[in-house]
Amino acid sequence: MLGLGLEVTSSEYQQEFTITDVSDLSLWLQNGVGVTAAKWDDSSGNNNHVTQSTEVNQATVSGGGLDFEASESDHYDLTNTITIGVNGGFCLAVVVELENLSGVVLSKDANDQFRFVDATTFRFKSDTTDTTTSFVFESGTFATGTKTLVLLNRSAGATNVFTVSKNGVELTPDTDFSTNEAAGENPHGFDLNVLGANAGSSQFFDGKILELAFWSKGLTRFEMLKVNNYLKSVHGL
Repeated sequence: MLGLGLEVTSSEYQQEFTITDVSDLSLWLQNGVGVTAAKWDDSSGNNNHVTQSTEVNQATVSGGGLDFEASESDHYDLTNTITIGVNGGFCLAVVVELENLSGVVLSKDANDQFRFVDATTFRFKSDTTDTTTSFVFESGTFATGTKTLVLLNRSAGATNVFTVSKNGVELTPDTDFSTNEAAGENPHGFDLNVLGANAGSSQFFDGKILELAFWSKGLTRFEMLKVNNYLKSVHGL
């Protein structure tokens, strides 16, 4: 991949760029900023905070983010639903430390979700037609106990193109096992309003979500490069 694998690690770069410099930011759960067990403030400027008033379902503050326990049904509600229309672009960037290889990061329900499935697979589902896009990579791509940055980008338009990267390096899906991952195969719309589970209280995330940003547009290659390098610098990746 051109660009996304480049590294910029100087403190000057980090000071010059921040997540809000990329337009159409819908949600930013910034590491170490406004995070408590009951609420993680949205740093995007949209006041789309994530909250959980039921103490037993609250995650533990850890490493500047939240440590989710699937066995305790930890999850949070977004203040406002994020909606992406048909043919709409988007970008999700999330830094995690998995304790279990299966669990939902963001969702509305079982048909609208971004989910780790196992050591090889990251999944995006859209509710318009219940279309499942599974990105299947080589064995061991995702592992427990390791801090990992995953970025998933979809360009706008009926012939949308997906880009997936891990720690700033673009991944190539295995076309023999992946589904609907090619250009134009999943341009459908979806909603998001839950962090760490499906809205139907299932497929709970197990591990740490250390930072998360979501844009309601597809990012350019240069924007993805800047986002990846910023998050790698912040999280020591």
